[in-house]
Amino acid sequence: MSQLAVGLTSGVVIHVRGDLSKDRTVKQKVIYEGEEPITGLGFREQTKSTILFIVTTDSIMSYNTTANKPTVTTLDEQGCDLGCAVMSDVQEMVVGRDEAIYFYDSTGRGPCFAYDTPKSSLTWFKSNYLVIVSPPVTTSTHLSSATRSTLSFGPKRNAAVSELTKITIFDTANKFIAYVGTFVGGIRGVFCEWNSVWIVGMDGKVYHLDEKDTPTKLEILFKLNLYVLAINLAHMQKYDDASIAEIFKKYGDHLYSKGDYDGAIEQYIRTIGQLEPSYVIRKFLDAQRIYNLTNYLQELHSQGLANADHTTLLLNCYTKLKDVSRLDQFIKNDSDLNFDLETAISVCRQAGYYEHAVYLAEKFLEHDLYLDIVIEDMRDYDAALNYIRKLTPHEADKSLQKYAKTLLTHLPDQTTQLLIELCTGGLPIANGRNSEEVQSPTPSAKNTTAALQTLSILPFAGTPADSGSIRSDSSGANGIGTPNGTSETKVNRRSGLSYAPPSARIFMPAFVERPDCLVKLLERVYEQRWGNSAEKIAQATSDAASVRSYGTDKPQPNGTHNTLSPQEKEERRTIWNTLLELYLMDEHPVPLTSPTLLPQGHNQLSDRERQKRRKEFRVKALALLKDDSVEYDTNQALVLCQLKQFDEGIVYLYERTGMYTDILRFWMDKEETDRVIESVRKYGPKDSSLYPMVLTYFSSNPETLSKSTPELLSVLNHIDSQDLLPPIQVVQALSQSNVATIGLIKRYIGKKIEHEREELKQSEELISSYREETEKRRNEIEELQTSSIPMKMVSP
Repeated sequence: MSQLAVGLTSGVVIHVRGDLSKDRTVKQKVIYEGEEPITGLGFREQTKSTILFIVTTDSIMSYNTTANKPTVTTLDEQGCDLGCAVMSDVQEMVVGRDEAIYFYDSTGRGPCFAYDTPKSSLTWFKSNYLVIVSPPVTTSTHLSSATRSTLSFGPKRNAAVSELTKITIFDTANKFIAYVGTFVGGIRGVFCEWNSVWIVGMDGKVYHLDEKDTPTKLEILFKLNLYVLAINLAHMQKYDDASIAEIFKKYGDHLYSKGDYDGAIEQYIRTIGQLEPSYVIRKFLDAQRIYNLTNYLQELHSQGLANADHTTLLLNCYTKLKDVSRLDQFIKNDSDLNFDLETAISVCRQAGYYEHAVYLAEKFLEHDLYLDIVIEDMRDYDAALNYIRKLTPHEADKSLQKYAKTLLTHLPDQTTQLLIELCTGGLPIANGRNSEEVQSPTPSAKNTTAALQTLSILPFAGTPADSGSIRSDSSGANGIGTPNGTSETKVNRRSGLSYAPPSARIFMPAFVERPDCLVKLLERVYEQRWGNSAEKIAQATSDAASVRSYGTDKPQPNGTHNTLSPQEKEERRTIWNTLLELYLMDEHPVPLTSPTLLPQGHNQLSDRERQKRRKEFRVKALALLKDDSVEYDTNQALVLCQLKQFDEGIVYLYERTGMYTDILRFWMDKEETDRVIESVRKYGPKDSSLYPMVLTYFSSNPETLSKSTPELLSVLNHIDSQDLLPPIQVVQALSQSNVATIGLIKRYIGKKIEHEREELKQSEELISSYREETEKRRNEIEELQTSSIPMKMVSP
């Protein structure tokens, strides 16, 4: 103890400084002199100073004992009676007046508690209890008969005159009266020791007050419906979250039973994380309480404790309330995702809030959901195409496999152009909506199989070999679709592509109602990926003109091109076959949809235009057949040309395979005399068996003979000049019908007879010369055998 203050009834305060237990002398100083008696003193120790509170009957002051020039500062112009001032455990001066209880610190008056009753003394207990003693009541007339009957007066005490003292214990932290008791006969004093309150009565008795344990206090408060006090008490006693949440639950149940649903939901919100949400949800499922339920569910989501069912329920609440602003706030919140995304999108779609569903799908890169909403619900096909164009090639491939047919129905030209860019490697990848590594759009085997099964019902169905895709299998074999495949690397380097384009075959089923767009797609893919340019088609078209000279042309050998992988060769062959079928359709490939689904402004072609387009496509078909870079199946192409009655294609394929007899017979069956003449001129030098056939054809009927007489004579002259056939075969060929006459071949026969005669004469002369020569040789031999011949010796 280093400081001591003494207050006198004379109004003087003496400050003593020093250690009273050790020092013989201490310093004393009168720090205050007033006219009113001193009723209370108390020290407050602060960080760098010590404050002395001085209380009189008419004022409250403070005195800084550690200041260089300490002065007395008035804090309040009202004081208190003796015994009504006490220091709290936090070193605040507590002053009791009749109307209230006041708290003072070094700066002045602080909080106060209204408690309107006379007070004779104050005692501080523990950290938050204030024991208030009221003046005794000295006559029984102040009490009612009922109150007097409850009090037990001693037998020696006069029932008419007695003292009754009331003691109140006030909880300053929780702001409620913790205890009220009356003591007959008055009390001598109150003191607090050993965690209890001791009361000494005038009758010589000592009363002991013990504080109840916390669970008992809570039960009492629950019975009195004082849940706020119970919550504060639980916090002071440092209860765990689960226990405090249980009190909030009881409080919420109490308010709910009273019909205060707004207050109840506030308490239930404080139980989130401890109380099962279904308990609260069941209470507020009624339509009139949806607003309160919305608040609870929204807080549940903000704390990240909601599941898919809670998200569904919250969004349904928003839609029921038509609260678009709160729905916007919930959906378009920039914070982390705190709800089930697919559930939120599904509920928004069902409620018709497509913009919110699209916002979520686009924000969190749910490409399938975005496109499904835009196409199926909003029917905004332009937005869908623009979105797909911004995807990576891999994602664009997946999306177009699913939605290409629908998009082609409504936006055929734009969709076809997008597919062209994708399948030719021209789709930009810099605008991808995610930062992941760009993947090559390689379709799965399942999708390819399903696509080909659908394709088989179309008039331009491919061969069974079409089941392959432009990618390697999982074993890592080189293929164009393999990210690490050798073939893909070569193809990309050669063509300058930034990714391996997908196979156009997988998109063919989507064009079932738009074969015209399919033609455009396959032409562009074939042209850009394998160099089938317009110049080649034009060149092939010009080559289709008839040749008017005999046997000067030779079939062109198959051209050699850059080395392609087996998968790419198969891809090119499939596209070639499909294009050929489309070109050879009985009519021009126009949309097969009903007129109601045709785009606005689309008119059916007139007969003249149809014939023109038919001719144009037949020319393109012939150009395909003449593309030597494709190793197509000639027999399959021939069957297709025969089914579609494509004469030029049939003739070209016959020529390609050296079937000149079939070419001639083909035109004979069609009675195309000009074509027969053209063919025999072109192919006769390669196959002499064509001439008897053509002679037979020319003499088959009078009309043909009359039309082809000059040509027949020309053929005869050609046969004669080239000595291709003996006259007997010519005669036999012409004699198969009764049309040709001797006069027709008189010149030919006469010429052949004259020629034979000349040859006979020459042969006879040659025989005669041979005979003379032979006779001469025989004579020489005989002479050598019978005559001697002199011999000369020649010296070496």
